[in-house]
Amino acid sequence: MKDQTGRFVLANEALVLLLGRTRESEVLGKTDFELVPRYLADNYFKDDQQVLFYGQEVFNKVELVTHNDLSVYWYTTTKVPLYSKDGSIIGLEGVTREFKAASSALGPYPELFKVIDFVEKNYSKKVTVADLAKRANLSVRTFERQFKCRFNLSPIAYLKKVRINAACRELIHGNHTIAQIAQDCGFCDQSYLTKEFARLMRITPQAYRDAHSI
Repeated sequence: MKDQTGRFVLANEALVLLLGRTRESEVLGKTDFELVPRYLADNYFKDDQQVLFYGQEVFNKVELVTHNDLSVYWYTTTKVPLYSKDGSIIGLEGVTREFKAASSALGPYPELFKVIDFVEKNYSKKVTVADLAKRANLSVRTFERQFKCRFNLSPIAYLKKVRINAACRELIHGNHTIAQIAQDCGFCDQSYLTKEFARLMRITPQAYRDAHSI
């Protein structure tokens, strides 16, 4: 839970560990900007403002979360406003779940779980929407509609996110060149990786690597 200024007032053990801390007291009273890199905090802040000032719920948004080892993974986050007795917004409550775990409960379309698993294993290869739709036993049009409805992003956008996530891991824990990482993660070249990485992460691959160098 966060108050109206975006400071944590309650955090369970799972979130504390996810943020790389050991005790709740290390999280309480702090904002995202004090706990995670700026390029992630900016996105969290934008969603918080939507909830805190306009009362608009954020439902199952797929977003990046940094683990305590500096690796980055995808999670689904839901945020809802908290109201006082007089009806004014006094804070927000959020729930974050690992994307793959959250994907196992897919309502009438459990086939989508097969797609998630396929993308995670084959993101480095050429993958088309038609390939993914076939895995889900759905037409391309139905697949795109159901995927976007479930995850709030298109299949191609998700594929790019998985590739960026893989690039994040390689940049931190590997010593390959950025050109090699681009190839290994399914991007046609270094230029395209840099463009998509900067668009999504708000930081270049090299700057990301430098910021997380150990």
